[in-house]
Amino acid sequence: MKHYRELAQAIPPLLDKLHSSATRLRESLEQLQAAGKPWQHYLLQPGFAQDASLALGKSFEQPFSLTGALYAQLDYLEPMGSGSDARVTLQIPGLLAVPSKTLSLAQQFNAQKKEFYNAISSFRAALEQRPVAERDRSVREVLTQSGHPRAHLRQCYRLILLCPNRPDAIALSWIKARKSIRKVTVGWCEKKLVQLDPAGSDPGIQYQRQLLAGLHKSQQEDLRQVQVQSRPNLQVAEIFYGQEKEQEDAYRQVGYSSMPVLIQANSAGQLPNFTRIDHQPSPSRRRQRRDLGLASEAFLPALRVFLREQR
Repeated sequence: MKHYRELAQAIPPLLDKLHSSATRLRESLEQLQAAGKPWQHYLLQPGFAQDASLALGKSFEQPFSLTGALYAQLDYLEPMGSGSDARVTLQIPGLLAVPSKTLSLAQQFNAQKKEFYNAISSFRAALEQRPVAERDRSVREVLTQSGHPRAHLRQCYRLILLCPNRPDAIALSWIKARKSIRKVTVGWCEKKLVQLDPAGSDPGIQYQRQLLAGLHKSQQEDLRQVQVQSRPNLQVAEIFYGQEKEQEDAYRQVGYSSMPVLIQANSAGQLPNFTRIDHQPSPSRRRQRRDLGLASEAFLPALRVFLREQR
């Protein structure tokens, strides 16, 4: 395996290429927005998408410009250390009809995202013997040295969904946010907290370790970790119809869309036939019932661990 210093040196040029590619794709979408020819679009506006639009300073009245800004936003918008969740990404689901040139730029962008992801993964792997917090700090130092100290890795990694081969129809549906609740032990929690703060210098983590150590024996079986996919996702599915009437319809799921899906437009700049759905996903009652046995506030916020309320 390469020495971690060599791996670190490979990251900055990849990140520069990623930003250059994002700029080219954004400019291509801006040109479509300004073109006299209408290019069809369908962007959904749930609450989190409206928040993303405000954060980007763009309007849904200019969907291609808004999408270009979303694709190109590879940095944190909030100040680092402001309490923003590192896992949260800007999300605007929907569909855009685009020409082949724009699709090619998006494919190149995706390829560079994969290359950058692999470089970061290799660098982390070279430091696998070090504590998690130190590995994270080393990655952030490399990003700072590359001139991009505010790089949002999740936004750098996530790929744009594409349909370069124009489907005959597209089906859309909301997939509700998922939540899993699992039982965890005191030992597991202690180990994870130590990994988060191996030097013992974080007062918040140390306070949670004290809470854990003082947990009454009768409550040690009531620790539950809650893992949440915080936002519903738009599921996009391509439906290819058979060439002959006797052939069955061919169906292939594209994936879960957190950003607009780029679709090969026809000569008129139109999307294929597609289903229209509500801007807001329907609420889930079953998930609410599952939560009733947990305390409203996390016992160990750093781990999303709650105490089950005894009855």
